[in-house]
Amino acid sequence: MRHKSRLVKVIRLHLANQSTYIVIPLVVVGATFALSMALYGVLLLGLQDEAPRELYGLGGFQFVPFYYGVTVGIQAMMYTYPFAMAMSLTRREYINGTTGLAALFAGGLATMYAVGRALEEVTDGFGIGFHYFGLAGWFAEFGWWQQWLFLTGLCLMLFMGGFCCTTVFKRGGAMRLVIELTAWTMGLVGLIALVTWQEWWPTVGEWFLALTPALAGGWMLVCAGLLALGSYWSIRKAVP
Repeated sequence: MRHKSRLVKVIRLHLANQSTYIVIPLVVVGATFALSMALYGVLLLGLQDEAPRELYGLGGFQFVPFYYGVTVGIQAMMYTYPFAMAMSLTRREYINGTTGLAALFAGGLATMYAVGRALEEVTDGFGIGFHYFGLAGWFAEFGWWQQWLFLTGLCLMLFMGGFCCTTVFKRGGAMRLVIELTAWTMGLVGLIALVTWQEWWPTVGEWFLALTPALAGGWMLVCAGLLALGSYWSIRKAVP
C-alpha cells in the first residue's frame, strides 16, 4: 500500500503541470482536426460532386498529437526529476510512476480517438464524409480496439523514447547522448547490412505484411518497456 501511494505521488507530481498532459494535447487535437476539416472543405468546394469521400486526415495530421508524446517525455524528466529526489522518492519509484503516467496519457489519447471514430461512423463522417479519428487503409480493416492498441503503443513508445534520451542527457550531458544515439544508429545500420548480406529482405517483408495494428501495437509496447528499463539504467547515476 505504501509503495502504491508513492507511485501515486509521482503521478501527482507530474500532473502539477496539467497543461502539458491535458490542455496542450486537447489543443493539438482540436487544431489538427480543424485544419484537416478546413482542407477537406476546400477540397469539397473545388471538386464538388467529384470529391472522393474516402480521404482520411488529409496528410496524416491525426498522428501529430501522438508525436507530441516525445515532447511530453522530455518535459517529464526535465521538470520533475529534481523535485522527486527532493521528496525522497527512489529512482525506481520515479521510473515506475512515470511509466504509469505515460500509459495513462497514451491510453487516454487513444481512447479519445476510439470515441471519435465511433462518432464518425454513426454520423457518416459528420454528415460530409469527413474522417479524422478513424484511421484509413490498414486500420479500417480492423476493429476499433486494434486501432486503440496501436495508438497507445505508438504514444507510449514515443513518450518513453523522449524520457529515456533525457535521462541519458541528465547523466552524461549532450556528448554522452550524441555518442549513444550514434552507437544505436550504427547498430541499426549494421543490422540492415546483415539482412542485406543474408538476403533476408523477403522474409522481413512477409513479416511486416503479416502485421495487424494490434500486433504492431504490441511490439511498440515491448519497445516502450525496453526504453523504461534503459531509463532506469541511465537514471541510477543521473544528477537531479
